[in-house]
Amino acid sequence: MKENFKKIILVLVFMFLLKSMAVGATSLYYTNSNGVVLTQEEYEFVSEMFWEGFQKLMTVEDYNEIFEEDVLDKDITTKIYTEYNPIYTRGTQFTSPYKSIKISKSCVSNCLVTVTVDWTSIPTIKSYDVIGAYLKDTSLVSSPVTKATTSSVSQSSTTIKSDTNGFGVSIKLPSGANLMVTQYYKVSLGGHVYASYQHANQNISLANSQKYTISRSGYGGVFLFNSPYNSYYDGMTGVDIEL
Repeated sequence: MKENFKKIILVLVFMFLLKSMAVGATSLYYTNSNGVVLTQEEYEFVSEMFWEGFQKLMTVEDYNEIFEEDVLDKDITTKIYTEYNPIYTRGTQFTSPYKSIKISKSCVSNCLVTVTVDWTSIPTIKSYDVIGAYLKDTSLVSSPVTKATTSSVSQSSTTIKSDTNGFGVSIKLPSGANLMVTQYYKVSLGGHVYASYQHANQNISLANSQKYTISRSGYGGVFLFNSPYNSYYDGMTGVDIEL
C-alpha cells in the first residue's frame, strides 16, 4: 500500500515538473536585448499586428502598452495599400521608392491600431516624414508611439501635433537599408481611423513639416499642408479601418 502511494506521489511530481518545464519554455520563447520576454503566441501576434522583427525593438513600455488588454484572444483586421508613383520636382522626374502602408486593429474595450510603412529600397531624401491619422467618431486613449528603423539604427519621435480630429507625428528618417516606419496607439471602440504616411521628397525643417491641418481633404485623407509645403510631400494614398 505504501509502495503504491509512493508511486502515485512520484507520478504526480513528475507530471508537475513536466508542466512547469512546458510553461517555462513557453514563457522564454523569445527575449530581446531590452529585457522583453515573449511567449510564442505573443511573438506571433506582434508579427501579424506589426511586422516580423518588431519584437527586437520592443521595450518593456511597448510590451505593457500592447498587451495591457487580452488582445491575444481577439481577431486582427488588416488593410494594405501599395503604390509606385512618379514625382515631379523642379521640372525633373523622380520616382518614389516602392513602399507599402498597412493598418491593423485588435479591439477589446479599446482598439489597438498599428500603422506600418515598409520601404523596399532606400529613399534618396531622408528628412522629416509625417505619419498620423484622422479620427472619426473615436478618440485617442493613449499617446502615439512612432519608430523608424533600419538594419543598423532605430529611433523614436515624440514630436506630436494634436488636433480635435486627429494627430500627426514628424520623424526624421535614419540612414541604412531595410527602412520601416511604425506607429501604434489606442483609440476608443467604435468609429473610423484614416491613416496617412507622407514622405518628404525635399529636405524640410521640423517646424515646416508641421505646417498642416488634419483634414479628410488632405494627403492620404489626413494631412492638408499649407502652401508651399504641400509640394514637399509625395501625396501617398492613405489607409483606413473601421473600429
